[in-house]
Amino acid sequence: MANAEQPERLTEVDIPKLPLYLAFGVIFGVAPMLPNRYNRDLVYLVSTIYKRVGPVGLLGIPFCTLAMEKTAYDTYTAYHGRSIYADAAKRNEPPPQFPSGGAQLPSFSLIETRKLVADPVVFRLPWIQNVLRRRETNQ
Repeated sequence: MANAEQPERLTEVDIPKLPLYLAFGVIFGVAPMLPNRYNRDLVYLVSTIYKRVGPVGLLGIPFCTLAMEKTAYDTYTAYHGRSIYADAAKRNEPPPQFPSGGAQLPSFSLIETRKLVADPVVFRLPWIQNVLRRRETNQ
């Protein structure tokens, strides 16, 4: 346990599981029921993609949603001080493999991996960081 003088390292703190359980509950519990009922937003999305891009656009929907899921997962774990890529590099091993092969892609995290609990969130894209700095100075 860390004393009051030293800040607590994020690798020593457990990642909260409740947000993950809720997200997976919504994704796997509610999402499969959406196409079964008339949902204007879903129908609008699919029909717009079909009208503008054609049937090939419908094949792109799963890739976009998987990229969004990987971005959310990588950002969530980076906020809590974990990175499967950095941890594997320390052990001189390849990153852990998942059935989807997502570990072979680069990190889609929107923020840098935090080291300490008190570390601020730093975005990977400098223009986002600059926009946030300008917003903070204007307030």
